[in-house]
Amino acid sequence: MSTEHPSAAATSAAKQELGGGGGGEAPNAPTSTSYPPPTAHYEDVAQNSDLFWENLHSFHNSFGTKFAVPTVGGKALDLHHLFVEVTSRGGIEKVIKERRWKEVTAAFNFPSTITSASFVLRKYYMSLLYHFEQAYLFQKQVPSVSMGGSSEGAAATSQFSGKDSGLEEFYAMTSL
Repeated sequence: MSTEHPSAAATSAAKQELGGGGGGEAPNAPTSTSYPPPTAHYEDVAQNSDLFWENLHSFHNSFGTKFAVPTVGGKALDLHHLFVEVTSRGGIEKVIKERRWKEVTAAFNFPSTITSASFVLRKYYMSLLYHFEQAYLFQKQVPSVSMGGSSEGAAATSQFSGKDSGLEEFYAMTSL
């Protein structure tokens, strides 16, 4: 079954939702205490873009979060490609810890004029795909990131696990 991809025209709505706002939680963070069970295997979601979109929409809907595909460099960001690039390297935490983010960014062949591409990809991954990764790649049932609120959302994402101060710095940076 094919699902309709959110239009790039709704980018401004996505930016508003991703920008935080008065909710006190990380952007698009699940408010429930557990993830919904995956409805497909990670391998299938990684190989089939339509299945990915169907499951991503369902995942966000289960938390009452909405999203639109963001644009980067005037083009809609391929969230499926981003998800596959990151998860094929072991997930966002491993990519950051092993400093492999440039590899992920390079896979998109952005023009050199887009100097913030790495930052933007990380930000969108964290706000739109991180929890989906946790449920589908790692089969986690509960979020490993504190869902408790702070006024800026940074504390909610920076209370990761305390393993690596570089990761905490990254989470604080992405919740701006």
